Amino acid sequence: MSPKQRGKRIKVKTILNDHWEVFKIKLLPGRVPADMLNHVIDHVEKSMKCCNPENGYAKYRCLDCGEEHIVSFSCKSRFCSRCGKVYVDKWVDKTG
Repeated sequence: MSPKQRGKRIKVKTILNDHWEVFKIKLLPGRVPADMLNHVIDHVEKSMKCCNPENGYAKYRCLDCGEEHIVSFSCKSRFCSRCGKVYVDKWVDKTG
């Protein structure tokens, strides 16, 4: 861990961005069944792009003042730490 990161909360997305390519090539194939490999890669890479406006967004404008607000599209993957929370919350509501 670098001195800059000490004392800060590290996000899963940061770890994936820093190490995903090496992990995907060197370590992932031996840890995931071959028939699931592409599916796992797709979901991880989808979650890495989650809420990035470069991958799509909606722009809203207030009709009164004209102020604009951009909302980036989410990946909606259960693997994603952000989007997966939605699935967990819905499951808890059903079971609670």
